[in-house]
Amino acid sequence: MKDSGCLARSALRTDLHLACVDGPDVGLVLAPGTVGRAGEVPLSCASVAREHALFSTNGGRAILDSTPMSPPFRVRTRLGRWRTRRARQALTPGTRLRLGEDVFEVRPRPLRLAWPGVERRGRGSLTGASLLRGAPLLSVLVMVALMGWRLRATASAPRMLVALAAAAVVLLCGFAIVFSWRIRRRRRNWDGAALALVLAGLPNSASPPRSIRASVWPGRATSMRRRVLLSMAVDEPGQCATIGIAGAHAPQCALWCAGQVAAQVGGARVWWNSSAPVLLGHAGVDIHVSGADCCPYCARDTDTERPTVHIGYASTVARLPAWCAQVCLTDDAPVASQWWWTVTRADAQDTLPSRVGWDPDRARGSSGVLGVRIGMSPSGPVELDLVSDGPHALVAGCTGSGKSEALIGWLASIAHCYSPDKVRFVLIDYKGGSTFARLQGLPHTHALLTDLDPGATTRALEGIAAELQRREEQLSELSFPDLASWERAHSDAPASVPRAPARLVVAIDEFRVLSQTHPDSMDILLRLAAQGRSLGLHLIAATQRPSGAVSAQMRANMDIRLALRCVSAADSTDILGDARAASLPRIPGRAVLDGTGTIQLAYMEDVASVVSQCAHTWPHSGVAALWAPALPESITWKEVDSASASPTAATDPRSEQPEINGEALTLGLVEGINEHAPIVWDGGSIQIQASAHEAALASRWALSLATRIAQQRGYPLHVVGDEDVPGCASNLHPDDTCAIDLLEGICEHGPAILAITDVPTLRVALTQSLSAPQAESLWTSLLGGARRAGVTIIAAYSGRFTASSATMGAFSTRLVRARDADEALHAGISPNDLRALAPGQVLLARPGERTVLACVPDTPCNLGTPGENTASGWCIPSPARASALVRNAAAPALIGPTYDEPRWEQPLPWIIIGAREDETIIKALHAYLGWETPTITDVIPDSAWTRIVRWDGHRVLAMNPTNNVIRALIQHCHASPLSILARRWDPTCGLICEGDTLTTVQLTVGSVNT
Repeated sequence: MKDSGCLARSALRTDLHLACVDGPDVGLVLAPGTVGRAGEVPLSCASVAREHALFSTNGGRAILDSTPMSPPFRVRTRLGRWRTRRARQALTPGTRLRLGEDVFEVRPRPLRLAWPGVERRGRGSLTGASLLRGAPLLSVLVMVALMGWRLRATASAPRMLVALAAAAVVLLCGFAIVFSWRIRRRRRNWDGAALALVLAGLPNSASPPRSIRASVWPGRATSMRRRVLLSMAVDEPGQCATIGIAGAHAPQCALWCAGQVAAQVGGARVWWNSSAPVLLGHAGVDIHVSGADCCPYCARDTDTERPTVHIGYASTVARLPAWCAQVCLTDDAPVASQWWWTVTRADAQDTLPSRVGWDPDRARGSSGVLGVRIGMSPSGPVELDLVSDGPHALVAGCTGSGKSEALIGWLASIAHCYSPDKVRFVLIDYKGGSTFARLQGLPHTHALLTDLDPGATTRALEGIAAELQRREEQLSELSFPDLASWERAHSDAPASVPRAPARLVVAIDEFRVLSQTHPDSMDILLRLAAQGRSLGLHLIAATQRPSGAVSAQMRANMDIRLALRCVSAADSTDILGDARAASLPRIPGRAVLDGTGTIQLAYMEDVASVVSQCAHTWPHSGVAALWAPALPESITWKEVDSASASPTAATDPRSEQPEINGEALTLGLVEGINEHAPIVWDGGSIQIQASAHEAALASRWALSLATRIAQQRGYPLHVVGDEDVPGCASNLHPDDTCAIDLLEGICEHGPAILAITDVPTLRVALTQSLSAPQAESLWTSLLGGARRAGVTIIAAYSGRFTASSATMGAFSTRLVRARDADEALHAGISPNDLRALAPGQVLLARPGERTVLACVPDTPCNLGTPGENTASGWCIPSPARASALVRNAAAPALIGPTYDEPRWEQPLPWIIIGAREDETIIKALHAYLGWETPTITDVIPDSAWTRIVRWDGHRVLAMNPTNNVIRALIQHCHASPLSILARRWDPTCGLICEGDTLTTVQLTVGSVNT
């Protein structure tokens, strides 16, 4: 609805239109365009889709085409049967079609816009003119009667008489049918759709009528004699005519009568359910439509020169206003409830100021628990109380309408008038925090949540659910039905009744974005909407388009409907039930308050000073928190141990894990609603995922967690990384060949802790040292067998968040440093669980549990010396440590990747692959073991590697072996370390094979060949 005209006027600019003749939207007229609940003229039928069909005209026919995914429509044939149509359909004028429960008729533009007045009695009344028009029929009847009488005298048989009588009866029936059809056709055009076109065609300006006489149908149009006459004289100022309508649809019937009066007198200014009047054409007469005993509009309308028509309405006769001179009873619904706003237009005389300043001295409401003055209406200041008028509010408005400033002004005004002991705020701003950032300094504001930290919003919604539960328990314990009763009891007896908790206002800007981002959390808001009145929790939901975002169940509890300027009539209808908000001028803060009318909202120019004054009046230190404070940005192991001593650790579900020595091992703190709980180690491996620029942080966390578990459980720690960790059993670099031996052999020496500070770098090193399939097989075997062997892997992944299939199920705990939705999705985490992460915070993900925010120390624990913390003597020395062992060993050679001294139980004959000079090495080994001179069975040159077979009962020595020798030995041995393929050989090292076991040998300094 625009200022220049009404919505129904668009139907006059086309040759064909659709007129709703039956159903929930009866009386509406639709011009070509979208037909549905989101059309230019929005329909209210629930069974009609938002964009049900597209209506157009071509060559004098109406074209109707169903939109994709919408239900089909039905067309009535000439035989009266309904046919279902899905495809494009051409319809001729007079065709009826059904969309949902609505029945439409294709009608042409009327050639003459007129409504039957008082002087035009119509063909349904017996007047002299109508009797004269029936004279020819009477003459025909007389002639037929005379002809029958003459033929009776001359006819020889009665058959002729019977035929003549039958012809006369048929002729009379034909005349009766034609006459009735013409009367019915005329009455079909006297419906709400026809009246809408008449009202839309009324001129916007004209002189007042000289005399006013109007006849109206209280219900649907029937015969002309059933109309009620309303008469008044213009030359007698102040005279009025009154009528009262009682029935199930009395408000619609009253507006239907007002429209008929305006159509007959040329225009009217109508007051109904609003503080400002609307126009039907020009302001010819005043029509007051009210259900009150004392008309509330007479005092506002000071123009006594204009005649006034009063139309009262009520559901029963007993409830009608006493001033109704004529009473009509009808249960008809001639027009739909939204029909009125398609035929009216706003009064061009705008009595509201374009800006209303906020006055701190008059901000508090005259009554109510949280009443404040929010703006100005034509009749005076407007006050709003969330408690008595609510308990919840729905605010809508397009961009630039002043919706955000209205929210800020409303909330700041409440904070200015009431202390934090009375009301608290939870502000959810899903426009990046731009709206509510100025209110963050209020002592009333408990939390400001934005779409930049969706996980914090999830936690806040859970906190609201916990607050609902807590208040239910408190009311049940004190035997109060609701919070209002608790407040009254405390006011009457403050010494014996404890103070009631503060009312909680949850204000949400861009509710649609919140509902799309957190669909699983909408149940909490539904519960808040249903129980908020009794528990003192109030919801203010602001959005540009409520349709599809605010459910019907939630709307049922939102009694406050505030609509600022809307882009389309559908958006206005969605919140108000009519199109008033679509006609508002482009004045920021101009709005329609349901039940009050058009208002101008107050503008708070200096919000910062109001916030500062509130903070000075009520310091933050005196305000109790609704739920636990934010998790610390960083934490130490000492603080973790202190938190673990609290009772929360015993009751937290995560603490139900196997304990050692009666104690659970805690690895950090996890965010909670009422209190933060410790992270309890479940005995499984831990994966740390971070982006490439946070690789150092992930490495520190891996070492911190690994040293913590090793220290508390006494397990040996093996580290693969660039960091030096004092006290660990093995400390290798990713590119060390011996790292392959560590990964391959650690599962045979559990329990143990394996810390890998950079998994991608290690995987690249393995691929370069081995073939890609061998490297992948080694990694998969490690992850698959670690838990069975009692080996805990603490692995840090930096770079890509996508995990390989081998890691699935290998890690029972994952610490993820995801910063955006893309990283979260690649890491297998819902974007709704994302949080704004401090340097010491991380997302904790476990199978079957919701992802939560956690804080983990990044400082390694002190392990002491390796001997103090090593339950098993197995370790893989680093290259530097191996060089020291080679220099200081007493044995002539060291065996295996662990560089152990020879410990064979008995001597065996030898086979040498290489040169005869290698016999001296065997003799030195026998001498060191105290054995006799060795037996050399055979010496095979390297070039004769094809002679290598399996020799049972022998030991085989191959110093500085060639690739062919290595492959031949591996082929005949079932157990051979993968590091053999990656090692670089020289005369001081080689291979020793005994049975199925193939291992390395390293000569020490001072031995025969060194």
